[in-house]
Amino acid sequence: MSQRHRLAFLGLLAAAFGVACTAGSDAPQAQATTDARKSSAAAPFATKARTASSAGDFTEAAKGYEDYLAALAKDGARGSADYANGLTQLAGCHYRLRDFPQAIRCYREALACETVRLGPDHEDVTGLWSILASVELRQGNAPEAERIQRKLLATEYRLHTRGRREAATILTNLAEALEAQGREHEAAQCRQEAKDIRHKLCEEC
Repeated sequence: MSQRHRLAFLGLLAAAFGVACTAGSDAPQAQATTDARKSSAAAPFATKARTASSAGDFTEAAKGYEDYLAALAKDGARGSADYANGLTQLAGCHYRLRDFPQAIRCYREALACETVRLGPDHEDVTGLWSILASVELRQGNAPEAERIQRKLLATEYRLHTRGRREAATILTNLAEALEAQGREHEAAQCRQEAKDIRHKLCEEC
């Protein structure tokens, strides 16, 4: 798939979540200044949200991040790094409030933006996928958690040599998703593979 068609496909993915994203590499230089100005206008809402979060008031923090996102959207800043970060912060608030469906919605929307902005293989994007998988598992959707972990493992093996610590972490997370489905034998195989990787890494230290 060409770069042009890949970006078009990712744009459709973003649109499915209602996000107007643009690829950062194609944006004009003036966009950075514009985004900074928009971020500054919305900043008081983010400050309010962070203060509430630090105090453990995640209901108020969620409201603050919702206001922050609304301010960014009003100024046309959907798809920016600030917007994606606001979504992940809001998702974290929903998670702490045990509102897992809303947390999943926010993480998926952030993923749609960041995939377009950074590319599907960027470590920030794969990191978000990993978080989403853990929330899906907590929500009770083990098959979806398994699907995401297998996707992450395939990406890890495609981009890097086998035997990295990151692969061991993914295998351990995959084992948890398999265990939640009663697939103990497959889970044990994943855990053993993760153990072998960690053992080899320790020997090489």
